[in-house]
Amino acid sequence: MSQHMNDQTASIENEEARNLTPMAKRPIRSNSKYGRQRGAGIIEEYGIYLLVAGIVLIAVLVAFARTLTDTEVQQLTSELNSVVGKTKATYRGQYNKVSMTGLINNGIFKDLTTMTVAGNNVIVQPGGAQLAVAPAQLLSANDAIQWTLSQQPDAACSSLVAAYQGSAGKIVVNGTVIKAVGGTVDPSQISCSGGNNTINIVVA
Repeated sequence: MSQHMNDQTASIENEEARNLTPMAKRPIRSNSKYGRQRGAGIIEEYGIYLLVAGIVLIAVLVAFARTLTDTEVQQLTSELNSVVGKTKATYRGQYNKVSMTGLINNGIFKDLTTMTVAGNNVIVQPGGAQLAVAPAQLLSANDAIQWTLSQQPDAACSSLVAAYQGSAGKIVVNGTVIKAVGGTVDPSQISCSGGNNTINIVVA
């Protein structure tokens, strides 16, 4: 009986001693494994969010670039019509005298957004290439003017061909005759790819 009471007393004293032990000295249960798992989960979750956000951003940028190109092509078609009309009116019957320097000096390219003067050259947007102009022949020498647009995006092919199918005497796209002299446009011959196309428009 005495021994049992002594054991109970010792047990109580040990429990009280444990309760009185400062927190800093008590054994700490490790949660490092749980922390690592939770951290990995958070990183993985944020990684998925970033991936989705990146895909959405790329899609938006592609759509914006396509819209911008389409807008530039429409504006280029409109402004080129104006340039061609002014040139015909200025040089009628004297197409042999047409030159880029002369057109620039005539003020043909003033106040345009898709064609800007750089020295003795005119830079076309979209594409960023130089616009070329020269006397040409449809039926007789120097009876027309050839306009050459290079480095044009694919969207510009059908747009420019459609714009000039009635007024141009001849249209060539990437070396292929789309409209021959005296003929009509053959849409099946239009082949544009790679965003780097050359379009020749010959107007009398």
